Amino acid sequence: MNALDDRSVSDVLAFVLVFSIIITSVGLVYSVGFSSLSDFQESEQKTNAARAFDALSTVFDDVQEGRAVARNGEFKLNGGTIQLSRESEFEVWVNDSGGSTLWSGTNTTGSIQYTVDGTTIGYENGAAFRRDGDASAMYNEPSLLCEGDRAVVSLVVLVPDNATAQSGDGNVLVKARASSSEVLYSAQGSGSAAESVNLSFSNSAFGDAWDRYLVDNGWDDLGSGEYGCSADTVVVRVTVIDVEIPAPR
Repeated sequence: MNALDDRSVSDVLAFVLVFSIIITSVGLVYSVGFSSLSDFQESEQKTNAARAFDALSTVFDDVQEGRAVARNGEFKLNGGTIQLSRESEFEVWVNDSGGSTLWSGTNTTGSIQYTVDGTTIGYENGAAFRRDGDASAMYNEPSLLCEGDRAVVSLVVLVPDNATAQSGDGNVLVKARASSSEVLYSAQGSGSAAESVNLSFSNSAFGDAWDRYLVDNGWDDLGSGEYGCSADTVVVRVTVIDVEIPAPR
């Protein structure tokens, strides 16, 4: 084989090698880039859903706090499911200085939850949450107060007005209307018999976030899922909100 033939073979091998490298690189960029793009789109979808639920929690806050009798909030499903769960419960009891219970009550508060691709975003008892796997975080706080000698416990009970779940890709108009609002217990000032108010929750999808919030905001962790606040001014109130979730449009 002469020098010309050697150069021809070398050129062919070089071309094949370079072409193979290009094809392999394009394949890697496509597969990795497509996967990264899909992950980014999924992350953005969940972030947008959390923002939408933040706005939705404002709708419920306005109804709970009496700024409106009824309000609506629009939410885009994007392939997820929105549902009203009736599982979560909150128990509250008020004690005197001797440890005797002056008043107690249990309310099934329920929660409204949006679930997509392993992430749940929800509103429960005045607070907004996001849960990924077993971990949850609160990003909009409830109307609970434990400060000085004062304690305020505001309960928000969600009651379904129609079907409790909707799925699809369209928009749903979540409708909230106040059904009733009342003070369940009130003890004002140092002359009252109340010395503390305790609470516990069960069947919540966001239990670890509730735990962190209560401990970080003045409530004592009493163990066994109970939390206490020393106070002689205590108010416990409840707002019942009818929730309607029509079929997506």
